[in-house]
Amino acid sequence: MNSKLKSISTNITLVILAMLAFGACKEAEVKAVETVTTDSVHQVSGEKISEELAALNQKIKSSPTNPGFYNERAAYYLKHKEYDLAYEDLRFGFTIDSVNMSLFSTMADYHILKSEPGLAKAALEKALSINPKSVQTHVKLGEVYYLARKYDNAFKSINDGLKIDKYYADGYFWKGMIYKDKGDIALAMSNFQTSVEQNPDNYKAYMQLGLLALEERKPAAAEYFSSAIRLQPKSIEAWYGRGYFYQLTNEYDKAIKDYTAILEIDPSYASAHYNLGIVHYALRVIDEAYKNFDRAIKYNNRYAEAYYMRGLCEEAKGKDEAALADFEYSLSLRPDYQLALMGIERVKGTLKSIQK
Repeated sequence: MNSKLKSISTNITLVILAMLAFGACKEAEVKAVETVTTDSVHQVSGEKISEELAALNQKIKSSPTNPGFYNERAAYYLKHKEYDLAYEDLRFGFTIDSVNMSLFSTMADYHILKSEPGLAKAALEKALSINPKSVQTHVKLGEVYYLARKYDNAFKSINDGLKIDKYYADGYFWKGMIYKDKGDIALAMSNFQTSVEQNPDNYKAYMQLGLLALEERKPAAAEYFSSAIRLQPKSIEAWYGRGYFYQLTNEYDKAIKDYTAILEIDPSYASAHYNLGIVHYALRVIDEAYKNFDRAIKYNNRYAEAYYMRGLCEEAKGKDEAALADFEYSLSLRPDYQLALMGIERVKGTLKSIQK
């Protein structure tokens, strides 16, 4: 795998794992809005209350003794990194139903996101002592072992769950992640495929299938990322993955559309500006490429590659002194950047010949 693809695969995988089962869709955050539970007033950060949170609040208001609704809202809060609010809902849910398996699973997610794997494992083991036939809990424990890179333990826990329910999609997803880590791409693909067969709405599995197909530039990559976009239309990772596939396969019009879609979701996403610049540079639309790299630098002023590419645009336009400044700054940010060093030497040579 080339370094660029490896970087993209790693970054997207980390995002997916960090968000766990909640997806990587970045919705608008909410700020200083009161949401009422049966015993307290919540403060949530952002601009306005989301439709999703409003619906969850209404569910709880209409049925305040339903532990499942508190679990749903706790999952929402975890997705938005509102950990204290999530914990409060989980705690309240357990006062209603102390043996609810879904609450234990979400509590494990809470501890994972708080970097407390030992507490996550303890919560799941307690759940299994209450209900040893909980497929969800066996697989979630396997996920905890996977994150700790204890693959044998992970396989055992996941397989224990699949023995109870062989159709449980998340079990195959986490087996796929284990095989991917171990370098067995064929088995990884097989398990991710089984996961989406059992659950056609499994966003995480489509993303992993897309990443693995992307490495080999297989056309299926675009289809997998398209499925992920269908499930989460605001997923920057899914749009980026498909856009990058189109970029690699020289389908530049499609790449431009996907990167532009990202910027409609998040105008400050520097990598989308940068890749738009790469596409326009490949098309020799130098002025537009320059603007894209300039915007990438605006949103990430330590983006060494963007400084280098802006320098190339300046060099192409005959602005050698500006190009030299960008190449030198790029090298200062990344001292091992050979392209920047070569650019410096090349432009210095040009300037020296002009002075003569």
